[in-house]
Amino acid sequence: MKKVWKKPLLVLASLALTFSVTACGGSKDKEAGAPAAGGSKELVVVDWGGASSEAAKKTVYEPFEKANNVKITVVSPTDVGKLKAMVQSGAVEWDVVNSDTDVALRLEKEGLLEKLDYTQIKKDGVYPELVTDCSIGLQVYFTNIAYNTEAFPGGKHPKTWAEFWDTKTFPGARSLYKNPVGTLEAALLADGVAPDKLYPLDVDRAFKSLGKIKKDVKVWWDAGAQPPQLLGTKEVVAAAAWNGRVSSAKAQGSPIDNEFNQSLGMATSWVIPKGAPHKDLAQKFIAYAVTAESQAAYSKSIDYAPTNKKALDMLPNDVKQRIGQTPERVEKQILINNKWWLDNYDKIAERFNKFMLE
Repeated sequence: MKKVWKKPLLVLASLALTFSVTACGGSKDKEAGAPAAGGSKELVVVDWGGASSEAAKKTVYEPFEKANNVKITVVSPTDVGKLKAMVQSGAVEWDVVNSDTDVALRLEKEGLLEKLDYTQIKKDGVYPELVTDCSIGLQVYFTNIAYNTEAFPGGKHPKTWAEFWDTKTFPGARSLYKNPVGTLEAALLADGVAPDKLYPLDVDRAFKSLGKIKKDVKVWWDAGAQPPQLLGTKEVVAAAAWNGRVSSAKAQGSPIDNEFNQSLGMATSWVIPKGAPHKDLAQKFIAYAVTAESQAAYSKSIDYAPTNKKALDMLPNDVKQRIGQTPERVEKQILINNKWWLDNYDKIAERFNKFMLE
């Protein structure tokens, strides 16, 4: 897989989807942006909370509010189960949702999303692998090995997933993502599978590997803000964590850091739940959020890479370094195969949930 990473332009190559998902449906839109207090229109945006939400607030939400006389209400974190329940009950309260891209593809396949209006949303420059009828890429992020620098001083921290699993050489409690996506890849890398041999995932081998470290996983996290907090207080000393959350906490003085070797590249996408109360305004918001200017501003505020490649030209070299868009960074990274997860997620998620209860 390393050959995929020779140019930032190709960062998302292994996310390529060779199919067209067309199950998303349209619905009759309600009044686009009902007036809120003071006569402004209101939009409910769902994101992951924490540092990423704060960055989006400064660089995307507030500028959009001012330019369009809109009041944005932010709900965090993203809850896919709640989104499904809202759509299925016909009582949708959310307008725009920041979803993991693999999840967005499943929601689209199930017909739970509105079609995006690409006469209004300009997809030029956005990696085509992250553009479907019902979703468009927001950011590229990495699940890294993160660690407490006081527990592992002088660069003596786990640098591979095999070392992360090795609690004898690198003692202390661990934290992993309470989701099979990325977690199974880490488990296979820890068990010696070569990066370019990951897919199709050897699921049995992955769960066997997870079983070896399960007793040392003190917290299975489900919100991105948790790993930096756990690491900062030494409740755990090493964690799988989103790179931007860790770098934000580090910048604020927390004794934690990222290890970029064997980072697992992922993405999130904007979607509109089917039956969203302010669908037209949601389309306008997404059109604004995916522009190169908005994405560049966002990447300057938090260390996540843009999905609009035109934004890279607007970023200084130090930012490109931090967000993994330089040759020395991308050479060490591995991409999650969203197509494989679209086809296999449901049965593996069921097994993962049973594993968590064992």
